[in-house]
Amino acid sequence: MAGERAARTAQTRARIKRALIELMGEKGFDALTVSDVTRRARINRGTFYLHFVDKYDMLEKLEDELISRLEQALLASPPEHAATAVDLFPYETILGALALVSEDFDFVRAISGRGGDPDFSPKLKHVIEDLLDQGLARTGSTLRDDAQMPLPYARELAISHVLCIISLWLERGGTESPEQVARMVCAAKDVCPSSLVMPLP
Repeated sequence: MAGERAARTAQTRARIKRALIELMGEKGFDALTVSDVTRRARINRGTFYLHFVDKYDMLEKLEDELISRLEQALLASPPEHAATAVDLFPYETILGALALVSEDFDFVRAISGRGGDPDFSPKLKHVIEDLLDQGLARTGSTLRDDAQMPLPYARELAISHVLCIISLWLERGGTESPEQVARMVCAAKDVCPSSLVMPLP
């Protein structure tokens, strides 16, 4: 009995989540209403309120579930070989998180894109910052801090390549595989802008 109830609850939340994804793509989160969600999900308002207080609570809870899973994937024990400064963002760790995003791609793309939640990107950035701090502590490293590159700028550069690559991947609709994106994230640490410029053939 309890198992059946849990299954029905999960199915209802999945329908609500799918409705939210579709509506954010069509009209944006700010413009959608609880009535829009219930109509699209084909549930009554009473059922909706068994799960969420309002549309803001719905978005927050669904995002928090995603962030919690990302934290578990990114901040779990790193691979044993990831013990040098070049492994601040280990491939296996990044791949695990990207595989998770790929499984929930439509939702992540909806909340991070136009019409989504502008507060989601800072939440994701905070998780990446925690991963950086974990890597620095694990490798006994620190970030550059001098007149040419003060610490706040060095820190921003250290995490920006991860966020930029993931953001573009989402914008492009997940064209590349999680493995390809993870390799790009890991390779980007050794790339400087000048190395991206090549002469015309």
